[in-house]
Amino acid sequence: MTEQMTGETFEFTFVLSEAPTDEQLDSLFEAGGDDATPELNLKTNTGSLHFAREAPTLAEALVSALHTIEAAGLHAVAVESNDLVTLRDIAARTGRTYEGVRLLATGQRGPGAFPPPMSSRGAALYSWVQVADWFDAVFGPDAPALPSEFDRTIATADHLIRARALAGGESGVLAGLVGT
Repeated sequence: MTEQMTGETFEFTFVLSEAPTDEQLDSLFEAGGDDATPELNLKTNTGSLHFAREAPTLAEALVSALHTIEAAGLHAVAVESNDLVTLRDIAARTGRTYEGVRLLATGQRGPGAFPPPMSSRGAALYSWVQVADWFDAVFGPDAPALPSEFDRTIATADHLIRARALAGGESGVLAGLVGT
């Protein structure tokens, strides 16, 4: 008797550290990854796995897919997300001018407390989830569409997977930086 999974089907994409081999793809299928579609770029030796995974929640689908990836001997380094944005992206998403958004971000217009950039050198990158929440708090009904819970969970998973990949063997020690 097979166990029936209840929930809905969630679609998302994990970015891999390198293009998987045929043997790893076979292992992925054997580990339960028959719901994954690989995309390979052999020129750059990169790959990704697009999942259509059934689970009670998106978070459970992401964790389950990650376990499947790791069981196949593959290494995820990110979850594809549209969370990191520039001021130009924010302007386009909010229907404002670049200059208007720049003035909001620098506190020269509006109430201040604009979310800080997630980068400090070169082109500033912001979290769209944080920026959209700020617009909602400041402008209310005139704010741009808020990110869905799906977008928020995907963005969070992406940041956590990237941090985990960067930490390597130190992830256990650094886990204390992430509060519950």
